[in-house]
Amino acid sequence: MPQTVKIPVHKRQATGKGVARKLRAQGLIPGVIYGPGTPSTPLALEPKPIIHLLESGSAENVLIELETDDGDKWLCLLKDYQLDPVHAGLLHVDFYAVKTGVLLSVRVPVHLVGEAPGVKEGGVLEFLLRELEIECYPKDIPESIDVNISELGIGDFIQVKDLQLKEGIRITEDPDAVIVLVAAGTEEEAEEEEAEEAVLMEEPEPEVIRRGKKEEEEEAETES
Repeated sequence: MPQTVKIPVHKRQATGKGVARKLRAQGLIPGVIYGPGTPSTPLALEPKPIIHLLESGSAENVLIELETDDGDKWLCLLKDYQLDPVHAGLLHVDFYAVKTGVLLSVRVPVHLVGEAPGVKEGGVLEFLLRELEIECYPKDIPESIDVNISELGIGDFIQVKDLQLKEGIRITEDPDAVIVLVAAGTEEEAEEEEAEEAVLMEEPEPEVIRRGKKEEEEEAETES
């Protein structure tokens, strides 16, 4: 089972903008928890644990155990959050309650492992799917999905259907969707362009025919 982060919270009865302002003045932020079989419950909590999760880069896939001062507990995921558009401070959080024996859908980041030989040959690595939607039980949520690219040459790619995940995890994306590929690189094209320019520079310039002054005067008289 993935690591569970424990966060203390307080139940609150009152809601609204005025209540939210008072909470923030006390160093707290408003939140709410909801989910299948879990009635929507307003909460108040310190923002630091949530900020720490957000800075870790995998906040949406970390199991969180909320516990109130009167002993109520919820197992949940961070569903959504709101930031101050000016000061970037945390304003509000939503938690989604989960049950250990019930399947859920989450999006998990893709982590590329190794170095693609095709890149060393002048190709360009194109990382197309940086997240994958999976279905699994809460205990099986991975922090990331590793994709080995150490055998990708120019023109090679890895699709969703190529991945082998541990039992209990099912990817719900299009099986034919391309996760990563190595395309013919711009460096290779640049080298070809430089070679073409070198050939052009080696070709002799067309000869400029210079006419004498007498010929120019005769032509001027003919035109007049």
